[in-house]
Amino acid sequence: DAAARAARIALDTDAADLRLPADGAGLDRVDDQLRGLDAALHALAGAARLLAAALGELERQRERGAEAAQRRAEREQQLALRLVEHEEARTRLAALEATHGDDVQALKKRIAHTRALVERIDAAGRKHGEALRLATEARARAEQRHADAESAYAERSGQRTAQVERWQAYAATGLLASALPEGDAAMPDTRTPWTIEPALTLARRTEQALADLDDGDERWKRVQAQLSEDLTELQRTLGALGHQAASEPNDFGLAVHVYWHQQPERPERVAALLAAEVDARQGLLSAREREVLENHLQAEIASQIQRLMRGAEAQTRSVNAELHKRPTGTGVRFRLQWQALPEGEGAPAGLDAARERLLATRSELWSAEDRRIVGTLLQQRIQDQRAADALDAEGTLLEQLAAALDYRRWHRFRVERLQDGQWRRLSGPASSGERALGLTVPLFAAIASFYRERSLAPRLMMLDEAFAGIDDAARAHCMGLVHEFDLDFVITSEREWGCYATLPGVAICQLQRREGIDAVFVSRWHWDGSARRREADPARRFPAAETT
Repeated sequence: DAAARAARIALDTDAADLRLPADGAGLDRVDDQLRGLDAALHALAGAARLLAAALGELERQRERGAEAAQRRAEREQQLALRLVEHEEARTRLAALEATHGDDVQALKKRIAHTRALVERIDAAGRKHGEALRLATEARARAEQRHADAESAYAERSGQRTAQVERWQAYAATGLLASALPEGDAAMPDTRTPWTIEPALTLARRTEQALADLDDGDERWKRVQAQLSEDLTELQRTLGALGHQAASEPNDFGLAVHVYWHQQPERPERVAALLAAEVDARQGLLSAREREVLENHLQAEIASQIQRLMRGAEAQTRSVNAELHKRPTGTGVRFRLQWQALPEGEGAPAGLDAARERLLATRSELWSAEDRRIVGTLLQQRIQDQRAADALDAEGTLLEQLAAALDYRRWHRFRVERLQDGQWRRLSGPASSGERALGLTVPLFAAIASFYRERSLAPRLMMLDEAFAGIDDAARAHCMGLVHEFDLDFVITSEREWGCYATLPGVAICQLQRREGIDAVFVSRWHWDGSARRREADPARRFPAAETT
């Protein structure tokens, strides 16, 4: 207890001397404040160091400020001097402009233009310098490529010369001429050295001619195996005819020659000689045919063709007469032209000259020139037809002559309409209705002309999908033309019933059907020129149900 009291007294004494609290809580607060004081002292020390550095920088800035103020004063003095000099220069400039104003402005413009020109020249110089550098590099590369190309060209020229010589040697054997369709006609002269042009042309022609040839290994083996058999067969066949064939091997294959008139000839050459002999004999036959044509065809068939062609011309005039009597309701007239086809569209050569003689002069009055022109036309037609039917083994001579001498194949019909006082083609600018009328009205006229000489026959006309593309007014006019031409007709149409006032009467059958019902319903009607009435079915098996 005494020690505690002594310690307590010492504590109180020390606390009073140190001015500190004597309890633990108070000392804790003091301890906290001391730690905060330590942090504040560290912060104060840092601030003091910054302040010292800032004081040094402040001193330096004050010195720089003083120097700047001094320089400013100097600049102000210099500015004042420059202002004075500027004023003096402006005064002198005004005096000079007053004295030499125009010259000065022109000089200024020239100076500005010269400066711009100098800048452009400098830019162009830099550009051209760069271009020169690039061109120099390109030239060096081109020279190197040229040297390489010269070397390659020399090497390939040697190879090409060797190939041309080998190609000529191969052609000289006759094997190539045997393979080409043209034979010797496409072959340059093998007795003189070939240049590149004929050799290259022959090589390209050979490639085109033999492009479709099968040159595979299997094909080559079959040819090699069959070659000896074909040669044996050739020798046997020619020997039976009194000729010989010999084979001669060479570097490129096996060449065969046929002895023709004691001279060795290649097989294709012998074939050409035989073809020439056949042509000569055919020429003799053609002369005989011409004699038969002149003695018989011109005397009988030409006059028959003349009669038929004149009949066609008369028929065309008759149709045009019918058309002239019956213009359309709008006053439009049509006519039919029977014209010869141009040579490029299927007509034989010389048709115009021969047609003029066939239509203008009777065959009994023909001159020798007229007979020659007509005979040449007929003979040419027979030859053309014979060539066209060469592949048709079933065609007879009578059929060939009938097709060759059919004058209808040499002509065509064309419809024209009268417009603005001139006849124009129906295919020209026109509405669809006018074109449809242009095809329908001449048809009626042709039928009426056909029946004019057959007064006792029914004047029957049948049309499928009648008047397609024609409006109702034009349809009524067409029906009126049917009545005016006195034609009997049977027509089918999706919508046309023929009930027009221009038609005095018509019988109508309307056919109807429905999906899923295997039957067609027929309703019968009659038009009497003013009204359409339903009629009973005469073939009805059961009486109709009575209706109230």
